[in-house]
Amino acid sequence: MSSSFSFKPAIEFAISQDKIRHEDEVDLSKSSVGIDSVVLRNADGVVIASIYKRIIKEFEDSKHLEEGEQMGES
Repeated sequence: MSSSFSFKPAIEFAISQDKIRHEDEVDLSKSSVGIDSVVLRNADGVVIASIYKRIIKEFEDSKHLEEGEQMGES
């Protein structure tokens, strides 16, 4: 596991796609980061979500755009 990688965006994406209901379902010690994807696992080591990093980046970018638009509307 990469110490500089944050699983938070991957977990938020998995929640938004109804792969998991809450971040407590993910066991970070069993989850992993590959070259192009993130694998989220539960406490039993079962894969609950496998997400390409590119998709996570697009998800984060769109979230930041939405936040920016909401600030502009205020």
